[in-house]
Amino acid sequence: MLEQIDHRGKRFTIDDKDGVDDVARERCRRDELLERQAQREIRELECAKAVAGPVGKHSGVEVLRR
Repeated sequence: MLEQIDHRGKRFTIDDKDGVDDVARERCRRDELLERQAQREIRELECAKAVAGPVGKHSGVEVLRR
């Protein structure tokens, strides 16, 4: 087994078969899900900004910001 440290400083191991242990595999799966969720939320925010338009045009948006 080979122990490695990822870019966040988290340790994981690689066995002789070049496979990743279950803990690291689950962490990678969870990270992928969170990344997809973040990308989805960014797209929704950009869409909402496009629909709302500039703040000066819609007085209702200004009321919501207060």
